Formats: sequence, C-alpha cells, structure tokens
Amino acid sequence: MKILAVLAIPLLLASCGSSSGVDGDDSLSKHVANNQIGRDADQWIEMFNDAGGWERTGLIFGYVNDNEECQKAIEGLKRVNFAREYRCVPAN
Repeated sequence: MKILAVLAIPLLLASCGSSSGVDGDDSLSKHVANNQIGRDADQWIEMFNDAGGWERTGLIFGYVNDNEECQKAIEGLKRVNFAREYRCVPAN
C-alpha cells in the first residue's frame, strides 16, 4: 500500500530551509533531510507566498516515484487554489 503524507503546514516551515521561528521547524527539516523513506527521494511541496518566497507546505514520501506523486498532489492543490504557484523540491 502506498503512503501519502501531505502535511498541510503552511507557515510552519520557511522557504529554502531557513528558520521560520516556529518550534520544531529546524528539527523537522533536519530529520527529513537525513531520513529518506523508500527508494526515491522524498519531496517537499512548496508554495510561493505573498511575501515573495517559497514556503514548505507538504511532504510526499513512500512512493516508487515521489516526484511524480508530488506533481499529482500539486495538480489537486491547483484545482482548488489556482492562483497559487507550487513546486516540488527534493527533501533529502
């Protein structure tokens, strides 16, 4: 069975791995970076925010092709929030 974990945590993780000032931000990023799940690189879903930066809003892991599943997740996000720009970024 495939595992999909989209952690809807806007504003919890700051863009490009910088600290957001939220407890757990750095430790979660470090944990994910050093603990790949499955054979393929896990993928962060990032959203371009109103402040002009990329913000981590989800994490895809456990698929044979995590990037492909990340792209599918973004397609779903765009259906309900078409004005936002999203991208997939390797997490580890």
